Amino acid sequence: MKRRFFQLCGASAILLTACSKNEDVSVTRPDPVAGSYIQDGDTLNSLNGSNGRSIKGTLKQSGTYYLYSGAGDAVINAGDTLMIQSGVKVLVIGPSTGPTAIGTQGHAPGIVVKGSLYSIGTKAAPVLFTVADASLKSDPAKDPQSPQTDPAFKGYWGGIQGAAGSGDIIIKWTRIEYTGGLGPANDPYRPNVSRYSIYMQNPNASFVLEDSWLYGSVNDMVRIAGGKFEIFRNTFEKAGLTAGECVNVKSGSIGDIAYNLVVGGTGNAFKSANAGGLSPQANASMFNNTIISTGYRQQKVGEGGSLDFENGGRGNCYNNLLVNCAFGLAIMGSGSSVPAADTANVKYGYTYNYGDKTTITAQFLPAGYITKQQPGDINGGNTTTPGANNPLFVNYPLPVAANFNFIANDFVGSYDFHLQSKSPAIGKAFTGFQPFAVVKDDAVYGVTEITQPGKDIGAFQSDHSGNQH
Repeated sequence: MKRRFFQLCGASAILLTACSKNEDVSVTRPDPVAGSYIQDGDTLNSLNGSNGRSIKGTLKQSGTYYLYSGAGDAVINAGDTLMIQSGVKVLVIGPSTGPTAIGTQGHAPGIVVKGSLYSIGTKAAPVLFTVADASLKSDPAKDPQSPQTDPAFKGYWGGIQGAAGSGDIIIKWTRIEYTGGLGPANDPYRPNVSRYSIYMQNPNASFVLEDSWLYGSVNDMVRIAGGKFEIFRNTFEKAGLTAGECVNVKSGSIGDIAYNLVVGGTGNAFKSANAGGLSPQANASMFNNTIISTGYRQQKVGEGGSLDFENGGRGNCYNNLLVNCAFGLAIMGSGSSVPAADTANVKYGYTYNYGDKTTITAQFLPAGYITKQQPGDINGGNTTTPGANNPLFVNYPLPVAANFNFIANDFVGSYDFHLQSKSPAIGKAFTGFQPFAVVKDDAVYGVTEITQPGKDIGAFQSDHSGNQH
């Protein structure tokens, strides 16, 4: 495995605090000017209707900051930078009458990025974006629960919205919860409709999402409509109410999606589709991901379930572990209502499919797509017996019970998706390819670690590399 590390002078030194003369900081360009610290306890957005409030500077280590529901956005203007240090909490303040009332207030506040945003948590002290009122949060003790009543899908706030000309958006060891609130009527991208958890749309900028958690959204968790991206070692949970992917890659975008855990996505976990008319062509390398029970809330019949290439999208797709997904790897060919993928440039194989029902195993190679069984596939054909080739997770019930609710079982909880020592997924992966690695190495301003293809199928490697959650 190839790792990239940088010596820094402590967590606070990552962001604006000076190192001593005996300590080094390795960067590949001058640091953006982030300005002064924003006072702990400050409100980040405007309280004057839908008008935005300009913010720049640094959210100080372990500080607490607020966004108020029903008010304007927090806006990082072009040329400005917002740095978020480890342990910071950004809390959304809503009405005390409950989650339904938040939805009636119209516009939900977000952070609009016209400049650059760096959220640099650590494993010991992650950054947290969530709602302030504990009574409005989803109660894990109630899982599995109906998505129609689960607060995870209420859309309390508007997430992180990159503008068309934004700078970089770099997010590390950060937990983002309860996104998908409505954009304001004057939003140029999502007016009066649910916002994405994270939106990136500048082909000339970089987007990094590393070692983070996204929990609860109304639509896509990550929409990349332009940008160089690296998405490594994250957990996606309760993604989308009736539509939405965990990561939806559009034109103008190229990068890697690897070592991620997805549980209970509505549509696909990850999609590459060249919609949008930007350059370069949508190109995503999806490898060594573990995807559990996706595709069951998608309202469009025959769409969504795990991994998807369509509408001119291209990329690589290897070593993915798909468990009880509504559909297996979907590669769209010609003659469909959805335009075909760039099939000559989609490389795939070593897919591990597991299903507990014949309706699942019959879609390992989805009907209406041109996906074919490849060398290294495990349970790749459509005649597989349900329950065959259990991947042997450390703690997850397989086969599932006869009354198992695939729609409501969309949570990680106390489950452990590492592989037991006797798992048939160990040692079965393909390592003869390289990640795209399109974002520069940097502990703050780029990608910290490009994890190379692993020898085991899925996100959790038996040598303890890969996903660290």
